[in-house]
Amino acid sequence: MRKEAKGFAALFCAAMFTFTLQANAQDTVTEENDTTYKYAITKAAVISTPKETYYIRQLPASTSILEEVQINNTVTRSIKGLSYQVPNLYIPSYGSKITSAVYIRGIGSRFSPSPSIGLYSDNVPYLDKSAFDFEFLDVERVEVLRGPQGTLYGRNALGGIIHVRSRSPFASPLTKIELTGGTYGQAKGAFSTNHHVGDNIAFSLGGFLAHEDGFFTNVYTGQKTDRGDNAGGKLRFDLKISPRWLMEIGSHLESTRQNAYPYGLYDPATKETAAPSYNDTSSYRRTLITNSLQFTHNAPGWKLSLISAYQYLDDKMRLDQDFSPEPIYTMYQKQDQHSFSQEAVFKSENSKNYQFVSGASLFYQKNVTEAPVTFGEVGMDRFFQQTFDRLYQNGQMPLRMTVTDNSMVVDGLFDQRSYGLALFHQTTLRRIFTDGLSLTLGLRYEHEEQKLDYSSSAILNLSFIRPPAPMPIPVSIPALIEGNSNQNFGVFLPKAALQYQFSETGKVFFTSARGYKAGGYNIQMFSDLIQSSMMGGMPGQGGGSAGAGGEDVSETISYRPEFSWNNELGYSGELLPEKLSLNAALFYIESRDQQIVQFAGTTGFGRIARNAAKSYSTGIEALLAYSPFNNLTASFNWGYTYSRFIEYNDGREDYKNKFVPFVPRNTVSASVRYRKDINGNWLKSFTTFLQYSGAGKIYWTEDNSVSQKYYSVLDGSVSFNFPIFELSLWFRNITDAKYNTFYFETLGTGIAQLNNPFNTGVTLRFVL
Repeated sequence: MRKEAKGFAALFCAAMFTFTLQANAQDTVTEENDTTYKYAITKAAVISTPKETYYIRQLPASTSILEEVQINNTVTRSIKGLSYQVPNLYIPSYGSKITSAVYIRGIGSRFSPSPSIGLYSDNVPYLDKSAFDFEFLDVERVEVLRGPQGTLYGRNALGGIIHVRSRSPFASPLTKIELTGGTYGQAKGAFSTNHHVGDNIAFSLGGFLAHEDGFFTNVYTGQKTDRGDNAGGKLRFDLKISPRWLMEIGSHLESTRQNAYPYGLYDPATKETAAPSYNDTSSYRRTLITNSLQFTHNAPGWKLSLISAYQYLDDKMRLDQDFSPEPIYTMYQKQDQHSFSQEAVFKSENSKNYQFVSGASLFYQKNVTEAPVTFGEVGMDRFFQQTFDRLYQNGQMPLRMTVTDNSMVVDGLFDQRSYGLALFHQTTLRRIFTDGLSLTLGLRYEHEEQKLDYSSSAILNLSFIRPPAPMPIPVSIPALIEGNSNQNFGVFLPKAALQYQFSETGKVFFTSARGYKAGGYNIQMFSDLIQSSMMGGMPGQGGGSAGAGGEDVSETISYRPEFSWNNELGYSGELLPEKLSLNAALFYIESRDQQIVQFAGTTGFGRIARNAAKSYSTGIEALLAYSPFNNLTASFNWGYTYSRFIEYNDGREDYKNKFVPFVPRNTVSASVRYRKDINGNWLKSFTTFLQYSGAGKIYWTEDNSVSQKYYSVLDGSVSFNFPIFELSLWFRNITDAKYNTFYFETLGTGIAQLNNPFNTGVTLRFVL
């Protein structure tokens, strides 16, 4: 299969470049702003936001804007498809939709619900990364701001933010219908439409239905491990209440049903990842509802934005935690989450020298989680019986204990509540000393309180023989850990930026900013606490402690916020007017109180985050866009990140100077797009697109013993634009490259997930 795919890839690439090389440089007749380059430079420059006093392209920060044409060309369906398209942006696709770890410049998190990168959709914050992976529907553009954005955006914007923006209902009325079919049972139908009801009312409506059979088969059960169904819809209603007031109502619903976690055993000797082979069900189910109400008041010289949002997330995850054919242990997790946020932003909008933005925001989040862990027959022997035998043989236990249960459930019920309040102000002087030189100073204070009510329990049934009694004596060892924990923290997030704008599109800037990621609780480690409590309650052991050997549970399960300082020197400008542009940046980030994921206890089946490390990340970014003539565009993105631990000792090994895991050393993306206008009776134009992406080296473990070397992927498409529809043939992973997208260790065994193989399909798009 891979040899055939590589042969096909060579033919496809040759055909693509033949189309490009045969282009006549004089044949430049095209629709206005058709090219990605012109769309990004001239059209994106007028993008405004509720918080920024500059347009996006003029900010003293490293920014990237992905327009609708690029999203369609790359068949990007969610934020996970943005990986590599922006320098130093890495979003590994693995597991399920509950797992959306985003990394920018080496800053990221794969463990805690709180993300390290902020996500917004139409000005609405997504507080939990379990909600990050939603289907793109009628998306007009995606903005990525790299570097801490805490002054204006607050918690969890430690490494930057991603903002997904939909098409406005007040845009020109348009109806789009899209039908997609592909290999591996990929199928999707979607539509979006917007209409004006008079001059002051407009609405947009969209929906989709998607299915895929899956790319990986569980060889133990014979079933697809990543089969999935997804459906959803979006409604927006805009009302111009008066010439100055605009009201926007939005509602987004999505339902996900998928088999999940196509993980296989990793062989460190051969560096090969086996096909998934495990006995217990792994799946993910999610219902996600997001509602928002926004009021905007535009007055001469200033603007007021009031943004209210409510999000409901209900999901269920089943997980074979050992990922083997043996009945060792499984986990079931059910979340019932309610999030509410409110923000008021007041900012200047005029041509004066002094510009400002001030605001206040608050949020409330409640998450009730059920998380029982079930130990199977092999797990009972491995975690309990073998431990008892070892203690008896070593003389540490006076009696030989025999486990009489074939299975045991460790119940867990956790009620988490978080409250936050923030005040922020940012001032910009557009001219200091000379024209073009500006200064931005900002400060945010954020206070957060977290509360956790927890209850975890289990009963272990045993027997032992005590002479002269001839029969085994049964005994039940109960364990109960319940209580509550509270923590709060307040942080100041300053920012300073100096920028010199030497032309309409050219700038040089230096920015220094502080970022922070909220603390939280380790609810996945209660199985270890229960086991420790049981061991302390064994006959002859002197009684147990519900606090895991006398330790304070609250202190054990909680972790504090993580902080960073980002210093960045950047450049943006046109090297050749309207033909060649360059965005580049140098950065240095120092992180402290870094939240590091470790396995708890000696058994290694619970995970715990600790503020255990200090690290730094430094690197460079470059984005080149080239358009020699209107119907041909090319781009090149490169990000380089060098990230090491300054301090980190887990009590067994010192990882100082080791590379930080899950941080690609390089991220690369290069693309070329050519459009040929025909303007015939039956064919209007055709477009070819080819994109090369690569990432690596990526270390998976703190000791740097397991890694993924640099890999590359080739994607492409050919589109034919007919009078009433567009037909696109798309190709993913043309060379059928093979690499790991994720790796972790459980029970001393390496587990990994492979990338999706070569796949192809057809999209039929109607625009009415």
